[in-house]
Amino acid sequence: MLKATQLLHSFWKSDTNIYPIRIAFRLLAVVLAGLHTYAAMKSQSMNADGISYLDIGDAYCRADWANAINAVWSPLYSWILGFANFVFKPSMDWQFPTVHIVNFLIFLATLASFEYMWGNVRNNSIGSEAHTISEPSWWILGYLIFIWTSLSLIQIWAVTPDMLMASFVFFAAGLIARIRSGDTRLRIFLRFGLVLGLGYLSKTFMFSTALVFLVLAWLVQTWTWASFRKTLPAIGVFLLISLPYIALISNEKGKLTIGEAATVTYVRHVLGIPYPHWQGDAEQNIYPTHPSRVIHESPTVYEFGEPIGGTYPIALDPSYWYEGFRVPFNIKNLLIPLLPSGIKYLELFLQKLGVLSACVVILYMMGVKEKRRLPEVIRGWALVIPAAVAFGLYALVLVEDRYIGVFVTLFWVDILANIRLPKVPDNHIWLSVLSSVAAVGLFVNIILFNLDGFTRLNPSLESSLAEPSAPAASPLAVAQALQELGIQPGDKVGVIGYAYDSFWARLAKVQIAAELVDDDSETLWRGDEALMYSVLKAFEHTGVSAVVAEDVPSHAQLSNWHQIGGSNYHIYVFREQ
Repeated sequence: MLKATQLLHSFWKSDTNIYPIRIAFRLLAVVLAGLHTYAAMKSQSMNADGISYLDIGDAYCRADWANAINAVWSPLYSWILGFANFVFKPSMDWQFPTVHIVNFLIFLATLASFEYMWGNVRNNSIGSEAHTISEPSWWILGYLIFIWTSLSLIQIWAVTPDMLMASFVFFAAGLIARIRSGDTRLRIFLRFGLVLGLGYLSKTFMFSTALVFLVLAWLVQTWTWASFRKTLPAIGVFLLISLPYIALISNEKGKLTIGEAATVTYVRHVLGIPYPHWQGDAEQNIYPTHPSRVIHESPTVYEFGEPIGGTYPIALDPSYWYEGFRVPFNIKNLLIPLLPSGIKYLELFLQKLGVLSACVVILYMMGVKEKRRLPEVIRGWALVIPAAVAFGLYALVLVEDRYIGVFVTLFWVDILANIRLPKVPDNHIWLSVLSSVAAVGLFVNIILFNLDGFTRLNPSLESSLAEPSAPAASPLAVAQALQELGIQPGDKVGVIGYAYDSFWARLAKVQIAAELVDDDSETLWRGDEALMYSVLKAFEHTGVSAVVAEDVPSHAQLSNWHQIGGSNYHIYVFREQ
């Protein structure tokens, strides 16, 4: 046992050549991300938020400012996706794979930003008065944390701006580490303001994070007026980038706003206001200013083709359809999300990251006990602060893995950097052993996550576990079927199902203008021909060229509908009548 620990220590010791280790783990991150990207491309993976970002990107490219300026979906990710589509003009079957190639490139930029942060924090944390984490263990733990959070929590295949925002968070954290180490040159602060401004344009939540970072840029220096003046260029550049966009969306909404994403999420997930097609609350006498229009009762069919554009207008600007609802300030409502949020955090840090958390707690219990003044504490733990603030803000609304992924990595960097063990003979061995245990725990997490993902993505394994039933048609198959039936790009269509996930509409370049939601569809499928006729007439009066029915049950009696292959998707085309 003693010999094993000595061999372990010899591997982890600080004078080990770190470059082969870094190259190996960098390659591991890139290879895993590449495999995830390939799986997403092959499966034509997409999510609902991604459709809105793609639509907004197209709107910018064609100078359609009415649909481009959007207070819910931040612009930078849309600009990147729109630019890629404008340059490469992908065919129908390459629309979604092109997005995943872009996401992979964003991942590479995020990896570089992470390395910048992790390296700058390390350079600022090495000391001779106590045992600290060795250079090899520092980088191995860092890479493993980054790989797990970026692939498991943020998820490279998710068409969202969270990975893009992560690149700016890491870069800003690296600049904070530079400032903390005494690098207060003007260009550092100008770069800092630029990164924070672009971060806000990548995701609205970054605005609050940027304010925390700007305060930290002063606090990690000496707390003087001279130090504050050094941060003014960063504040100026941040405002120069963010204020024009704030002005645009505030003008569009008729009120001062930095973005409506948090409000929409709060209304849906905390207050429980229905989505889509909220029609108001008669008991409270609260009604939307412009609801989707009811064009058929029992089952209910909604029409919403104007004035919002995009593939699915309800999703392109959810705040528009919620206008008229005033979010009440209520302490009880603020506390509602705290319990599920707390459970989510406990699951994350005690279960998923339990091995790492336990090893760190043990090391701190063994650590150097010293008294520090408040300025020293803030300087030493500066990067924990924005992570903690982010955890707290999300806890008040909704905690999702992709929201907090970047902040999980940020949370650990200064915690690991501040580990200090007294210089007694065996402490360096304890550091090596516990670092190894933590690394193994993270590596096992990565392996388990990838095995689970492989099981879910492998069609043969899925089919062997699932009960036999008519399969759903792929978005690409539905889009191709619409094309074959003569539906042209720009046409309007109706949906019987849940249009929020109808990704085929984006591929076919049609707009969903009417919907019979799946919760009400069973009434139609068990009804008679007269009911079917009245529902189809309601759809036809909206001007749609076709209706796509999703997840049609086997007992439904359909005539004049086109079944897509052997799937449970059917299309009704009005032009044939």
